[in-house]
Amino acid sequence: MKLMTPSAMHALDEAAIKEYGIPGILLMEHAAYHLFKHLQGRDKAESVVIVCGPGNNGGDGLALARQLQTWGQSKVKVLLLAPREKLSEDGSTYFDICQKLQVDMMQVDKQNRDTAYKSLEAAKVIVDALFGTGLTRPVEGLYAEMIDHMNQSTAYKLSVDIPSGLDGNTGKVQGIGVMADYTITFVLPKKGLYQYPAPLYTGVVEVVDIGMPKALVEAAQTDTFSIEEEEMKVLLPRRAMRSNKGSFGKVLVIGGSQGMSGAPALTSMAAYKVGSGTVTAAVPYAILEIMEQKLTEVIHCGLPDEDGFFSKEAGKIVGAMLDRYDVIAIGPGLGRNRSVLPVLIDVLISDKPCVIDADALYFIPELTDLLRIRKAPTIITPHPGEMARLTGLTIAEILEQPLEIAKKVAQDLRVITVLKLERTVIADPNGDIYINRYGNSGLAKGGSGDVLTGIITGLLAQSLKAGLPAMAAAKLGCFLHAKAGDEAAKDLTEYSFLPSDTIYYLSQVLKALI
Repeated sequence: MKLMTPSAMHALDEAAIKEYGIPGILLMEHAAYHLFKHLQGRDKAESVVIVCGPGNNGGDGLALARQLQTWGQSKVKVLLLAPREKLSEDGSTYFDICQKLQVDMMQVDKQNRDTAYKSLEAAKVIVDALFGTGLTRPVEGLYAEMIDHMNQSTAYKLSVDIPSGLDGNTGKVQGIGVMADYTITFVLPKKGLYQYPAPLYTGVVEVVDIGMPKALVEAAQTDTFSIEEEEMKVLLPRRAMRSNKGSFGKVLVIGGSQGMSGAPALTSMAAYKVGSGTVTAAVPYAILEIMEQKLTEVIHCGLPDEDGFFSKEAGKIVGAMLDRYDVIAIGPGLGRNRSVLPVLIDVLISDKPCVIDADALYFIPELTDLLRIRKAPTIITPHPGEMARLTGLTIAEILEQPLEIAKKVAQDLRVITVLKLERTVIADPNGDIYINRYGNSGLAKGGSGDVLTGIITGLLAQSLKAGLPAMAAAKLGCFLHAKAGDEAAKDLTEYSFLPSDTIYYLSQVLKALI
């Protein structure tokens, strides 16, 4: 789904009004009706307090007050933190209508704010129509106090378009933000809704249609998208009845070192679990016997080692092996001994699609020229620490601008970049960015990245066989991994499910897509 900047969304509204002659007040009425319908389904909606600020956001709140007063069974009170002249033209119209309907409205100021706060304490539902997506400065004064009291309330909180106090572009909190239970946003989500820390504030996000012309929505330009379950169904490679193991790709997983046999094992099993035809694990001889005991279905290949790591001689053998495989995954458990460099270089100079993860990423800063000249699809999967080493930035700088940095790396190195975060960012060399809004804290465990690498690699092998782009495997892989984690958490809790449990739950998630 397209994610829009607030300014682009405003331009879309203006185009609907000017080019199609759709009155802005009609769009506002439709927006309010979706809010009204949502509240009608709430058990506690008998007492609703609507907190209205300036502009169109306050207008949406007043339009909702009109509908609740006219059709609803709720006791409605409006707290106005902006005078009538600060409302939009359409908002002013609804203000006049609410006055004539004798809606209980209170203009809040420093003298009567304690009375307003008591109204919040008594409310069963609070509707946040204070600020919209255009907020560009920290919330201060009476506005900040109001948000603080809203957050202290135990009432159900519904935010209009975006929780007040959040930046619609970045998801950052401008001083203080409303902690909503539910957010209803209009036409298309705003970029900030799915970027940390916004998900801590939005609650459930619902996107609703308010009658915007479809042609405008389809023509809207953006470089940022969210990953949605329905869209993932078309990216799942189909399996023909007449097929064999070669039809679904031959995967080679290169990794492991003394004490790190679990990483390539998880990667190999995950690649198999998503449908690869064959999976071969190439590991140092030091851990070959352990791998054979761990995995039944995976083919094993031992390579020369030195002190538990691949030796330089292993590179020569790997180079001769690569032609037998469709896709290579390299890095899980590889170790940072420089003796492994020849193995990595052989993979990079080959014309084989590959996924680069974990310890292999440690050496990438000195091999960027090899990445840039590769003709085959390349996917890298760094976490913020690995991205910091790759870019020369600090982790704090990576976390400050994850979308922009992932995009820059993807374009500079000509690779698909999967930046692993609480909301993983996937960027392609063409400049498009995708945000995966699924997943939970249970995935923050050692081994989860190895599973993700295996999922993406297994899907990449199948996708290329099916004529799908490599980006399809990256997007679908991140979705499957996160959703499997969500399903595992339902049964096992975020505390106790393991990366291997995520592999187990892949079947459940795949079944829902078929």
